[in-house]
Amino acid sequence: MLTSLKHRIIALCIGLVVLTATGSLMGTWWSSSQFNERKTQEAISVAENVYTQYLQAKQRLLLTAASVLTSDFGFKQAVATRDAETIASVLYNHSQRIDAELMVLLDTSGNLISANRQDLQLPSDSRSVMRDLLSHEDDSTFIVIDKTLYQAIILPVKAPRTIAFTIVGFAITPAVAKDLRKVTGMEVSFVVETGTTKVSSMALPEGMGVLEYTNAKRVQRIMGTSPMYANASVALPALTDSAVSVILSADLKTDYAEFDKMVLTVVVLSLVTVLLGFLASGFLARNLTRPLQQLTQMAKAFAQGNYKAKVASTKPSSEICALMDAFHDMGENIQSREAQIRFAASHDSMTGFLNRSATLETLNIRLISEMPQYLIGVDIKGLRHINDKLGPRIGDECIVQVAERMQKHASDFNAEFARLGGDELLVVVEGKADWSIERYVTTLKLALEATYHIQGLELTLRFSIGALSAPEHGDNAEDLLRRTLIAADNAAQEGVNVYYYRKGEDEEYLARLQLIDELKQALSDNDGQLFMAYQPKLNFRTHQIDKVESLIRWRRSNGEWVSPEMFIDLAEQSGLIVELTQWVIDTVVGQIAAWQSKGIVMKAAINVSAQDIVDEGFLPHLQETLLKYKVPSKLVTIELTERDMIENETKGIAALNSLKALGAVVSLDDYGVGQTSLGRLKMLPIDELKLDKVFILKLNESHEDQCIVQSTISLGHQLGFSVVAEGVENQASLTLLREMGCDYAQGYYLSRPLPALEFEKWLGEYHEAG
Repeated sequence: MLTSLKHRIIALCIGLVVLTATGSLMGTWWSSSQFNERKTQEAISVAENVYTQYLQAKQRLLLTAASVLTSDFGFKQAVATRDAETIASVLYNHSQRIDAELMVLLDTSGNLISANRQDLQLPSDSRSVMRDLLSHEDDSTFIVIDKTLYQAIILPVKAPRTIAFTIVGFAITPAVAKDLRKVTGMEVSFVVETGTTKVSSMALPEGMGVLEYTNAKRVQRIMGTSPMYANASVALPALTDSAVSVILSADLKTDYAEFDKMVLTVVVLSLVTVLLGFLASGFLARNLTRPLQQLTQMAKAFAQGNYKAKVASTKPSSEICALMDAFHDMGENIQSREAQIRFAASHDSMTGFLNRSATLETLNIRLISEMPQYLIGVDIKGLRHINDKLGPRIGDECIVQVAERMQKHASDFNAEFARLGGDELLVVVEGKADWSIERYVTTLKLALEATYHIQGLELTLRFSIGALSAPEHGDNAEDLLRRTLIAADNAAQEGVNVYYYRKGEDEEYLARLQLIDELKQALSDNDGQLFMAYQPKLNFRTHQIDKVESLIRWRRSNGEWVSPEMFIDLAEQSGLIVELTQWVIDTVVGQIAAWQSKGIVMKAAINVSAQDIVDEGFLPHLQETLLKYKVPSKLVTIELTERDMIENETKGIAALNSLKALGAVVSLDDYGVGQTSLGRLKMLPIDELKLDKVFILKLNESHEDQCIVQSTISLGHQLGFSVVAEGVENQASLTLLREMGCDYAQGYYLSRPLPALEFEKWLGEYHEAG
């Protein structure tokens, strides 16, 4: 569901306010919580320091009192003589003087001699208690005696040897805890090892320990409850088997109250801010969206083609005025751009000619006229080489100047011009009574072939021109355009400057397209339409058949045979030759492997084209196929014609070197009828020469052929090549080749090309007959 801009602005403003308020609240809450926590920890730390100083002061007082007592000569004499009354009097008076609740005198065995209290009950193992107290040396120790917790210190009485020990201590009472609470501001509780609370500044319920009590106490707050106390435990020096600690409990009620008050204040302020933000955003959204609604109406008018629409606003802001002006400018720019787009959609940007789709529309309109229409297609020959050698700018300028000459030549005619492809131009002219199509084409050709001056260069361009007339050659724009291009293509194929379309050529063209489609399908389906035939080659030295030439055959699904020359030529023109050759390589290498499994070691020659040899995937595919079928590379011969080598000599030589490095045999096919010079022959990395059959078919009847073949065989051997003669038709020719020292022979006299199974049968019969 779509929402209005006004509501979105309001939602955005409120959202920002809420987000800011929430962020502030969360930040305040977090920072305050951290502050309170640090404050509580600092207070506990201060309380610990205060308590530590308190204990140290008490300890110093105990040490001083005990030292005074044990140094008193009269006290020592009383102890030495075991004067009970004097000892008791001294202990009592001394405890009153320093407010010590514990004054005990023990003999060296830990037995009680005297105490300031008559009812004092020492632990049964007083000797071990005494030893434990002595281990703390001059430090005070917390000890429970007669159910009372004392901070006590023990010192020896020496005269001069140790004759007794005196224990002086202060009782830890609720009054002490309350005094500490006043100093530290925290509740103070003393807890022994069993968890029993001995003394506390708090009024604890009967039977409940301090930790149990403080953990149970909670405070009601705005968002639930929180613990009332934060506790910290400080271990006190005590006897080994009787741990004592002090629990400091900080009361958090006041902190909670202040914090909750602050949070409530922030919440109220946030709500007020949200309310003000809502009111302000509503006002802003209304003032902003009103002119935008008017601009929306203006845009709708633009969409209907009314680019003169205006917006009337009573109090527009400077930004709205600028936006309105921009809308008016946009309307004018859209008008201009629409005209450019319409032109670009139907015209070529470089020449200004119509494009293909616009040409079809225009041609259909012209065909309505009763006047004849001449269609002349112009293809610039060698434009690709101009782009490669002189650069694309020169090539583009060639196209532009050719287009200008075409327009200038047709200035007196009712003509339309089109650019159908990179170098394909078209002119459609209305026929005149005194202008035949031949006359028009001739004058156009002369105009176009004059020298071109481009960026300081003088260029002479050549053209392939195809022409036809309507309605003689068709009454449909699609057909006429296709047939014009067919005529221009035929001019290029036949090497003539001008070609006039003849009826029926379109059907031949469509038939070729259909063959190409069927060839693609046959390669894709691999349904047996395509198969390999193998023509044996006789090894004159061994008199054995150890090599074959692999020849592809195609029998269409309707049973019709297609000439290899035809479909291989179509494959080269359509770019299918690489895929077709890969299929051949896979099939032949697979057949070699199949023969090996039957004990037949047979070399096979594979014919490849110029496109194959320079294709980057050719060599890797051959190598992968050999590895796939585990076939040695020496069993494969790659045959190329002289024409293929001449077309791509540099890349071809590099590819042949790679083939030889792989271990394959390289053969130069159709030698003697091409253009390979002896100088080029010595540079080619080949292993074999294959004499063209034109010299072999009537070898026994032609002395000239015999001289050519004999000299070629001698030349090939001297250059290190083996020589193969193809086209052997009779025994006499075969005998002559053997006498001349030829290495291999093949031809119908030996056998026509046979499918694999038939070849195996023929090979068996041949060996039996031999």
